[in-house]
Amino acid sequence: MKKATIAAALMLAALPLAAQQTGVRVTARNAADNSLAFDAAITGYGTFTIRLAVADIRNHAGDDALTVTVTTGNEGGEILLIAPQDAARPVTADFSWDWINGTLDATPDLGFIYRLPIAAGKSTTVRSLTPAEAGMMRDNIADFRMWEFAMERNEPVFAIRKGTVIHVEGYDAENGQTGGGTIIVEHADGTQARYASLRSGSALVAPGDTIFPDTPIALAGELRSGGYGVQVGLYRYASNRNTALYPHMMAQTEFINPLFMTATGNGLLTDGQRATAKTTKKLLDAESGRTSFWERVFGR
Repeated sequence: MKKATIAAALMLAALPLAAQQTGVRVTARNAADNSLAFDAAITGYGTFTIRLAVADIRNHAGDDALTVTVTTGNEGGEILLIAPQDAARPVTADFSWDWINGTLDATPDLGFIYRLPIAAGKSTTVRSLTPAEAGMMRDNIADFRMWEFAMERNEPVFAIRKGTVIHVEGYDAENGQTGGGTIIVEHADGTQARYASLRSGSALVAPGDTIFPDTPIALAGELRSGGYGVQVGLYRYASNRNTALYPHMMAQTEFINPLFMTATGNGLLTDGQRATAKTTKKLLDAESGRTSFWERVFGR
């Protein structure tokens, strides 16, 4: 967790953030009535959850320590206000904070149907990955599930669901770098999709973009197992249950095994499965607000 006194936090506020850096900075200030206000300045896109721990609170009628967790958009702003016991003197305190770029303990839509990340009509061999194969052996994860889709070199990778792009590895607009490698997208229900092993420099989207299931996001990259393709994982941030190994972490990454639309029907994928991508107007328009006459009348 980041720690600061009021004076140190005010000094930090004067430092510029690097271009395209995602982060949260919390500062404290005394208001005109001597209450102590905490403000969050956020750089990045999507939802942020901030855990603020305030200790050694002085001139306050309540507890001398408290911890609050706040979920907010990237607009930031005031996240906590502590009133003084004696209005003639300011409230003072020490504080620390940590954060995640996402929603903590979101409720996923487990019935949602996702599209395969390949073009409609294309077929792929699906492989279930291990944490080691995905480079996540040391991460705080639960119920790991990530899929690898074999593709042709430079074949476009499609978004599996509508969402907001919150991370593009290597993206730097100032230097004209589109990025690639890994792209992360946040969905309406608080879940996130991680697209990995994309070709470096091939990103077709940028942080902050809203994308749809018919949006190509990048090109297939080289896989560690050989050949080309993409690795996709769906997950949410859950309250940390692995406190023995990760005592100071707010959240762990909890993976979800989603339902995908294929040419043979909707369902869970299996390791080694040969799957052919299928799309329908209903799938492509999901969460977009666009509906045709046939969808409104017949639901398809």
